[in-house]
Parts: sequence; structure tokens; C-alpha cells
Amino acid sequence: MSTEKSLFECIRGNLTESGILPEAFSLPSDEEEGKARFADGAMDGISIYHMGFSPLGDADNEELGRLVRLAADGKTKEAESGFEVFCRSNRAVKIIDALQGFIMDHREELSPGNMHAFAAEMLFQSAHKECVKIGMSILELFNTYEDEEIANAIRMIGISDEFTIFAVFLMRGWPDGNKEILELAKKVRGWGRIHCVDFIEPESDEIRKWLLFNGVDNDIVPAYSGYRVYEKAGINGLLDEEGLSDQEIRAILSVISAMLDEGPVSGISNLDEPDKFLEKAMEKAESGYDLDETALSDLDQIREWLQQNS
Repeated sequence: MSTEKSLFECIRGNLTESGILPEAFSLPSDEEEGKARFADGAMDGISIYHMGFSPLGDADNEELGRLVRLAADGKTKEAESGFEVFCRSNRAVKIIDALQGFIMDHREELSPGNMHAFAAEMLFQSAHKECVKIGMSILELFNTYEDEEIANAIRMIGISDEFTIFAVFLMRGWPDGNKEILELAKKVRGWGRIHCVDFIEPESDEIRKWLLFNGVDNDIVPAYSGYRVYEKAGINGLLDEEGLSDQEIRAILSVISAMLDEGPVSGISNLDEPDKFLEKAMEKAESGYDLDETALSDLDQIREWLQQNS
């Protein structure tokens, strides 16, 4: 194992009293000196939203299998070193299916105890981002919820935007997974929040309200979550309700503003009749609500869109 400080320890040591990471926090960079540095979670976020995934070639599949067998044979140091190199060209987020598929296809040949030990060691002790993710991806094949130490580690490491999506993948299989993802969403504001919003199910009024007021509030680009929040918070239905508060109308306009920005992903164009929806929203907002400067700006965006698309 590496003698460097583990990323788990790095995250745990930087948590504030309120259980979040400082705004200026970032993980140690794996990039060589002089290369562009990405915000935590950015490379995976860009891969998920903009690059798509391609199947591994034969040589890479063979190497992946070799590394898994090393881990299953208890050769942890060799497996970690191998995965560190392998993931320079095959990021963990792109090979989850191939990794888990190989393990399942060869489960009778692989020691489950050694595989679990390797995955846990990557989670707690690795100083390499992709190796931590490999460990978390393998842990998806085990019952992590009933292992309190590992479950708490997943909750904690997920507070880093770099690992949030991998924590979400694990939490999905927990009995209260949706609630766990919601609580994690409250502790992240970058790519992690975008991923959490993607996976949260609007199964209660509490969740729908949180999505309405916070779903597009991230430090990356609100547009990534605009349409998701429109669907999950039931924005169209809310506009038909009487007695909405000023705060609710402002939040609705904020979500619509995110939908109108279709630079990174589609938003308003996903609607069958976007013009009718926007006209309804504008009419509602102009029916006596106290709108702040931001909400008035959002209204101007709606008017401009309608003028350009009428």
C-alpha cells in the first residue's frame, strides 16, 4: 500500500463541525505538475453528461481481469498499483459495468473474502482517486448497509464531490437509500449535488419541497438539474395550485431559468408545449407576488424566450 495519506483520512480530517467540507477544499491532485486541474468530480461529471461510454477493447478487458484476479488472490499492493495505471486511460466511472460483470461472471473462481478486503482497503487507505472508486464499485456487490463502519465511511467519503456518485450507487441498494441520498445532497454543492438530484426519487412532500428550493442550487451550472427538478418537484402542477408563497414562486422561476439555459443539457425543449407552460408561469408570477431582483430577472428571461420562439 501507498505510504501517502489516504483520501478517506484527508476528507475526514477536513470536515467542519456541521459535517461538510470547506468551500475551498479540494483533494490532492493526481495530475502532473503544469497540467490543468479539474474541480473535484468534474472529470467524471463531464464524462457522464458529455462523453458517453465505450466498451473496453480485448486488451483492456484482459488487463482488467488480471487486476481483479490479483485482488482476489490477496495481492493488494500489486492490484492497487495496476488499477492506478489502468485507470489513467480507463476511468473508474466508465468501467463499473465491466468490472462488476467480470467479478460476477467469475465469482466461483474469486475469493469473496479477499475481494471484499481489497475493496475496503481501497476505500479506507488508498491515496489514489480512481483506486478508491474501484473499491467502492466492488463494494456494490456486497452488503454494505449492515456493516456500520463501511456504511459510515461511504456516507463520509461521499461528501467529497469526487466520490458522491459512487456513494450514491452504493446507497441505492440500502433500505433507506433515497433518504440517505437526500441527506448527502444537502452536504454537497458541486457535481455531487447534481448527481444526487439525478437519483433522488420524489417519494414525499419533504423531498419535493427540498428539490424545489435547492435542486438547481449548485456551484457548477444550474441547468444540469433544471429539467430533473421540473419533473420531480412537479413544477407544472404547482402552478395550478392556489396560495403559493412568494418563496415558492421565486423557486419555480429559478428552476425555469435553469431550464431555459440549454448550453450543457436540454431543458425547456423537453416539454411538448414549452410556450404554453412559460405563459402560464409568467401569468402566475405576475398575479400579485412579491418578486425580488433575481425573480424579476428570471421573468425577463421567460419573456425573451417567448419573443424569440413565438
